[in-house]
Amino acid sequence: MSGARFVVGEPHFGRFTRTADENEAAVEAARRDLTSAVEAAPGAGAGGAVLDAAVDLAEALTVAGHEQEALALARPAVRVARHGGHGGHGETLRWALLVLATAEHYAGEASDAETRFREALEHARASGDRVLEHYTLHHLGRLLVDEGRLDEAVACFEACLVIRDELGEARAESTRAALAALASST
Repeated sequence: MSGARFVVGEPHFGRFTRTADENEAAVEAARRDLTSAVEAAPGAGAGGAVLDAAVDLAEALTVAGHEQEALALARPAVRVARHGGHGGHGETLRWALLVLATAEHYAGEASDAETRFREALEHARASGDRVLEHYTLHHLGRLLVDEGRLDEAVACFEACLVIRDELGEARAESTRAALAALASST
């Protein structure tokens, strides 16, 4: 995997990426999963499986740099998760908000992205979803760096790091790298 580069002042601070081959494989796998979910026999949870697969594909597209395609999937996924009888405040909505916010961030829609990141963070905290909370804090921190709001970004990364350390999450090193880059930029 290519990982992330944390350089203050460069666009998309710490954006995670993969190699071109890895991106192609991830997008194709997510497309297959969505197709399988759509083609599966209807039954209890069938709609939720399609929704989850659409969110997963939107995430893969965003990582691959195809934000517009990701937005085309993530926006309706959030609407359906919010209003379509899939638990309005459920796990799918929380993750769909994060995926949509990330795609909006990289598509240059910072204001919308911040709104969605903050909503995802509220849902994560209200539900006790510490995994989503640390991911959202990290992504929000990156957006805030891109927006030049470094003090707010540091607060997000520090809160993220506490959770990642508590959970033994390997991505804590990525958060440490973000904080180190911010510390060396001042």
